[in-house]
Amino acid sequence: MIYLTHSDYTKDILNIKDVNVNFNENCLEISEYKGVNTKIFHGCLSYIPTYCDRCGHINNGHEDIIAWGWKKNCKVKVTKVCGYNALLLLDKRRFKCNHCGKTFTARTNFVDFHKQISNDTKLNITLDLIHKGTEKDIARNNNVSTNTVNRILHSISEDKLVKRQGHLPKIIGIDEFKGPKDTISKMAFIIVDEENKNIFDLLNSRKVKDIKNYFKRYSKRQRDKVKFITMDLYKPYYKLMKSLFRNAIIVPDRFHIVLQIRNALDSTRIRLCNKSNPNHTKLKKYWKLILKKEADLNDEKKKYSPCFKKDISQKEIVTYLINTDEVLYKTYNLYQGILKTLDNKDFESFKKIIHNAKTKDLIKKTGQAIKTFIKMENYIKNAFTYEYSNGITEGMNNLIKGVIHSACGYRKFNHLKIRILLIKGIVKINAQ
Repeated sequence: MIYLTHSDYTKDILNIKDVNVNFNENCLEISEYKGVNTKIFHGCLSYIPTYCDRCGHINNGHEDIIAWGWKKNCKVKVTKVCGYNALLLLDKRRFKCNHCGKTFTARTNFVDFHKQISNDTKLNITLDLIHKGTEKDIARNNNVSTNTVNRILHSISEDKLVKRQGHLPKIIGIDEFKGPKDTISKMAFIIVDEENKNIFDLLNSRKVKDIKNYFKRYSKRQRDKVKFITMDLYKPYYKLMKSLFRNAIIVPDRFHIVLQIRNALDSTRIRLCNKSNPNHTKLKKYWKLILKKEADLNDEKKKYSPCFKKDISQKEIVTYLINTDEVLYKTYNLYQGILKTLDNKDFESFKKIIHNAKTKDLIKKTGQAIKTFIKMENYIKNAFTYEYSNGITEGMNNLIKGVIHSACGYRKFNHLKIRILLIKGIVKINAQ
């Protein structure tokens, strides 16, 4: 049976592996430190040095290096103990070299030299950064400042690189999001591996030349292996992606197709929401019903409406409102027709609708949406043919926006990038 001393038990509690750190029996006290009840441990660090830290002279005995007092109460912040903040007051032995005449202090692997935060605490902060909590919460949980958390995040962003070994995913999703202040062109670029449903990489710019330079790092053979690319209807990306990935089929996201005509319909409704219109209150209140699929409107169940002052169904409300204005009526029918073609995957009907649409009498936004559909007709056909969409990419975008929102913004793109890569498990942390 192995008998552990009081010092061994204390070192186990604090996870100290250094045999040169020792504790006496009365090493623990609980007292206030910066207004918080803290468990304060008193320890000492001493050993016989093998060489001089200043000149490097080998220690062969007292004629080379001698003990030279103590450096008392060196503060080291350690991980919490039973919910209490913990602090180690470590007395470090000092030495004097008889050859160079200089003094130096004992060192330990438990905490870096000239630092006051233990390596275990730093590791704990790094592991907390994997989760979605704010930096302020992480700092509070580890009894450090937010600047400390930020410095650790910065050191990870410099040390860790995403190693892709020259391989590209077969199905790529691309999009953009608003980045931190140092982001080039204010918008950052996200690349998603749609097969593995995870982020592939984040770029500091959405400019065509920067995206092109990034993908050019991969061999032509690898780029030719990409089968599908999903994206929104931002036209400059289509020409770029086609030049980079010759064999890839570009699939526009169906949600963004609907969004074009949906926004046009909503703008038409908003145009009618002025006080001179007797129906402006109804148009404001029931905007969701106007944008709803016609097939999903309830025609049987009637509820009392204060606006209509009678029991009325959803379908009756929409029928009444769209008939109050001819432009709204035409735009609504155009919107519903496009929704039906997408649900039925009927591209021929979609073509007929956009080519036969008379946009002269409609608002400018509707005309622009139809022009976009006609110009990108060949690509939109792929959205009807293939099941792929930009849904996973949009989900990743929402995650990024959530992280930015919870942190009240980031100043540096590299900090945001490494935080996202940590959360998504792309960058691994060695917890040993």
